Amino acid sequence: MEQITMTQEAHEEQRLAMYYQPVVSIYDGSAPGQGVAPCHGVIGFEGLIRMVHPQRGILAPAAFANALDHPRLARRIGCFVLDAVLTQGEQWHRDGFPLRMSMNISARHLLDPEFLNDMRAALAAHPDLAPEMCEIEVTETAPMLDFPKAQETLRACNNLGLRVALDDFGTGSASLSYLQKLPAQTIKVDRSFVRDILNDPRDFAIVAGVTTTANMLGLEVVAEGVETVGQLQLLKTLDCRAMQGYLFSKPMPADEVPGWVESFNILNYSNYLPTAHCKISADITTNSFLVAPQLRVLQCVKALQGKGTVPDRVLGPNDECHCHLGTWLERQKTKFFIPSKIDRLHHDLHQLLRDAHSLLPNCKDVDSIGRRLISLNEQLMALVCQWIRDRG
Repeated sequence: MEQITMTQEAHEEQRLAMYYQPVVSIYDGSAPGQGVAPCHGVIGFEGLIRMVHPQRGILAPAAFANALDHPRLARRIGCFVLDAVLTQGEQWHRDGFPLRMSMNISARHLLDPEFLNDMRAALAAHPDLAPEMCEIEVTETAPMLDFPKAQETLRACNNLGLRVALDDFGTGSASLSYLQKLPAQTIKVDRSFVRDILNDPRDFAIVAGVTTTANMLGLEVVAEGVETVGQLQLLKTLDCRAMQGYLFSKPMPADEVPGWVESFNILNYSNYLPTAHCKISADITTNSFLVAPQLRVLQCVKALQGKGTVPDRVLGPNDECHCHLGTWLERQKTKFFIPSKIDRLHHDLHQLLRDAHSLLPNCKDVDSIGRRLISLNEQLMALVCQWIRDRG
């Protein structure tokens, strides 16, 4: 009840504000199906609500999340978000920044009988912003409350020219059939899977599955919560073209956006995008499983130098069976004979890491061990790739 009262007062006193976080394309500055983006790889911005509290300062939605979908406030706040985001987007377009504007729609507002009228009124009030440059984001759980109604409403939004994005995908009970049954153009893979994509083969498999399926359906995939270069590198191998996260920018006030857009260029990240030891176009997940060990070894070398932490599934006694490469090799063993030298080198790599870690923090041979790790991994990757070529 405290959150509801606090949020209602903030709304009445005009202390709700929108911050904006960019969505970027990691390829040539283009979003799939939309041609070349003129803003150096910036596809658009997601509007994220904030509360300006008299004592506590700027509050993120987690501080008042229960109020955002409350029967008394959901539509009122939803209308505020629509007007604020479209007003801002219209102004940016007039100023020469043709950015896609995304806005979050609560489940209750989406299913409200007046939602489409609210949406039409908001679009009519901002004629200089084309509906095609607007995207509504709904969580995958929202349609489950009334699937037929949600499906009908989202189709009507498409008919208005609006894009639809399924947000936080993978966290609810929705199945991949949602991608077939709901009229969405964008899938946003939840940050909880992206966060451990380098450490957990299961998270990697989920992201790979969603991304591959969505790409085959012609949908845009946005990876949420990208915070490290390693995540960016691995996502690229999965052909995940669009990303959002702190690696690029935290949410910012509207007045900071033009300067940020002018200074941002996705080409500055091109040096971070790896070339795999071998390309296997018929199986993109294979390529990614081979890139992941390279990134993890580099992370281990940095950890030995005191510049980070050792990834998961490295130091345990049987971790070579559970890391990305170990998981991939186990899958291959059901169909093919794996040369014993590959298994041995893979085991030796993990053992060298375990031995090196036991010598820290006073080991004097860190640089030498790091070079040995990289050399051993290069030998392993060369053998794996040669085996794949021979097998093909």
